[in-house]
Amino acid sequence: MRYNARRMIRYLDTRGLSDRSRTFSEAILEGIAPGGGLFVPERLPRFGVAQIVALAALPYRERAARVYEAFGLDVSAARTREIATTAYGDNFDDPAVAPVREAAPGRFVLELWHGPTLAFKDMALQCMPLFFSEALEQAHVTGATNLDFLILVATSGDTGVAALNGFADRAHTKICVYYPDAGVSALQELQMVTQPGENLAVFRLAGDFDDCQGAVKAVFDDGAFAAELAGRHGLALSSANSINWGRLMPQIAYYVSAYADMVARGAVAAGEPLDVCVPTGNFGNILAAYYARHMGVPLGRLLCASNANKVLADFIATGIYDISGRGLVKTPSPSMDILVSSNLERLLFDLCGNAALIRLWMKDLKRSGCFFVDVATRERLKAEFTGAWVDNDTCLQTIGRVQREHGYLLDPHTAVAWKVAEELGGADAPVLIVSTAHWSKFAADVVRGLRGVPAGAPIPGAGPDIGLLDVVTELAPGATVPPQLQAVRERPVRFDARVERGREAVEASLRGWLGGSTL
Repeated sequence: MRYNARRMIRYLDTRGLSDRSRTFSEAILEGIAPGGGLFVPERLPRFGVAQIVALAALPYRERAARVYEAFGLDVSAARTREIATTAYGDNFDDPAVAPVREAAPGRFVLELWHGPTLAFKDMALQCMPLFFSEALEQAHVTGATNLDFLILVATSGDTGVAALNGFADRAHTKICVYYPDAGVSALQELQMVTQPGENLAVFRLAGDFDDCQGAVKAVFDDGAFAAELAGRHGLALSSANSINWGRLMPQIAYYVSAYADMVARGAVAAGEPLDVCVPTGNFGNILAAYYARHMGVPLGRLLCASNANKVLADFIATGIYDISGRGLVKTPSPSMDILVSSNLERLLFDLCGNAALIRLWMKDLKRSGCFFVDVATRERLKAEFTGAWVDNDTCLQTIGRVQREHGYLLDPHTAVAWKVAEELGGADAPVLIVSTAHWSKFAADVVRGLRGVPAGAPIPGAGPDIGLLDVVTELAPGATVPPQLQAVRERPVRFDARVERGREAVEASLRGWLGGSTL
């Protein structure tokens, strides 16, 4: 393996509990730092505006590879380009991979759902498993480990679907996904429970996404269980959630790419700011935009669009992160139904640079459900982000209105961002709306939006959710059901087990599954 060690960026632990920094390959294999912290780059590479604009002449795979190479990975440049070429090829249904569309006059949308599972998670999870396999192969060759890996995932919907697809049947790897039993769409659930692959399992967990995420994080913190996995099954734990840096780096690339495209089409002049509006719950997608800006991409305001679970919007406004007494609201945008936003820890570390403060804030959050940042960190936060939120009915009304006025069909997550962009967008600069999923994954609420049915209300005359795909195509001229979902409708259900919430229940389910499986 050849790489430039002088340019290589190493990774630090946000909580300062690791004994040393990590290489990229070490960080991606470990997933989460000892003690629950997250790995972050010690520094960010820099791009000049001319370098960014020049990327418009290249296919997406080469744009992405140049971003990855700038991080000075402990992976050769040639292998990095091979990985990008494999990740962003015919598995995407648009040759642009992440195209920018003008959905309405002056209203631009970055479509991140052209991959095999129809959600923005594919932008990272078609790539991350390849980097993961490369890192694992090198670790086996060098003797750094003789273990294989179990990828443990908590999902609010799209991460689980994309991770299962990306890691299915990969050598020396198993993957197990937990999703909340009342928090994903019917199509997201069907995609997961029918996923082919001999190395995977899917469990429905009692509770909401925060219950899933909390239980999975607790498993990572259980040293005795880690020893059991290694001793009995030859496995180490890692994650495909956005707590893994391998998820964040590929997301940075599409913001670099989008700016190049916006300049190429004349929507923004080179070097002029481009505001970005991102629907987010776990904060990873908008954090990638933040990193891109600090790498030299001329992004202007970062608009954080929340649904009725508006903990992030409130935090940006007040500097107080408070989930105590705040129940999770079920919304039409389930992938954002999150109260504990894991990637916020990375941002806070970047803003304050103090691991001791991060430990204090995360301890307070776990103990009391609340923490507040110091004045300096709060001012930096407000200088970097603007937050707003959209209620359930307004989200659905936006879907119907945009379809009627512009002939563009939004999914409920993108509808949240569209509405926030309308409210916060100024006349001085265009706003790029980040579209995170294809409408077909949320057919029931899209039908509600098109028919004017309130959120959560029964749809008159509607059958099962899966049949509502065809209803949407009748209501929205030009809308078609993607072939990816046509195939899912024909696959048999493979997984239907439910587990109770909590670390012990998750560990018991893993013992049961691993006891009867082989790599």
